[in-house]
Amino acid sequence: MFPVYLEALDLEMKHYLNSGMKLATIFIGGGTPTILPAGAITGILEKVRALAKVLPGAEITIEANPGSLTDEQLALFLEAGINRLSLGAQSGQDTFLKTLGRPHTVGEVEKTVVAARNAGFTNINLDLIYGLPGETLEDWGRTLKWAVSLGPQHLSCYGLQVEAGTPLARLVKEGMLTLPDDDEVSEMFLLNTDFLPAVGYHQYEISNFAWCGCSPGAKGETKDYHCQHNLYYWKYRDYLGLGPDAYSCFSGKRWANLRDLDLYIKELNEGKLPVAARERISRQKGMAEFIMLGLRLTEGPDPVIFKERWGSSLEEVLGSRVKPLIAGGFLRQKQGTYQLTPEGMLVSNKVLTELLAPLL
Repeated sequence: MFPVYLEALDLEMKHYLNSGMKLATIFIGGGTPTILPAGAITGILEKVRALAKVLPGAEITIEANPGSLTDEQLALFLEAGINRLSLGAQSGQDTFLKTLGRPHTVGEVEKTVVAARNAGFTNINLDLIYGLPGETLEDWGRTLKWAVSLGPQHLSCYGLQVEAGTPLARLVKEGMLTLPDDDEVSEMFLLNTDFLPAVGYHQYEISNFAWCGCSPGAKGETKDYHCQHNLYYWKYRDYLGLGPDAYSCFSGKRWANLRDLDLYIKELNEGKLPVAARERISRQKGMAEFIMLGLRLTEGPDPVIFKERWGSSLEEVLGSRVKPLIAGGFLRQKQGTYQLTPEGMLVSNKVLTELLAPLL
């Protein structure tokens, strides 16, 4: 299946990419891309560079499962220009990894981080999940301390989302597993916002923390470890997604690719684009999405870019709806923009609904 898929992906790349396109970030993800042979992944990057201009210093990330990478793969990825590794660590305790059905162990996470660092990776992210069945605040604190001890440059800490129809959902429904209550999950989130900044990680988005001290081994040198690729989403910039179930947003239009791999390949082989749905984003919806995504950032939505793009200020668009949220301690106004407080982040969906409902 790999050769057939790669041929289809090549057709899609040739349709969208051109010599006038400048790429600041590339993210190879959407599951477990390292299931592909390392040579196939490096080949994809070679084709991207042949079709478009990858800017000097571009952030190029690949996702991987701990324990799934060899020294040879890591060396090939670095040689191909991949400079950021994102590992799905999920937890620092084997008990919870088993509950999640993860195939790796804590020891394999540790070995993969060491191997990646020895290979030459200097920008490593760990994905972590809190609010797991049976997890206490103390458990989550131990996972955070363990993660920090590994010295990653970036940490992504997400609350567990139990997807309907999964084995985990069934076990929770049948009472075989018990989730922490909302208050316990809130305490875990607040621990992120207290503990991680205290040990050198800057919270720049609700769930994301970047090391803001000196880079390991450097003499007083600091480096920006914020995920540049994700910042493109949160700052509502254009992005292009390639492959099954990929999403794109370009020049006020959004589209989603077919999820089914066979259909994706079939459409491209027949000279068609594998698009499942398209949408033209209205002015009001665009403003709402810019604000919604910008409020995920601790700095808030950029007021200057907002005014340039839509001709109105944030204050004009949001009006009096901000006042009760500021008074309630969920929102603060700063330098012409608005920012969620830690308490506001805990109930961000409710805050966003109250702010943006008239625009949607």
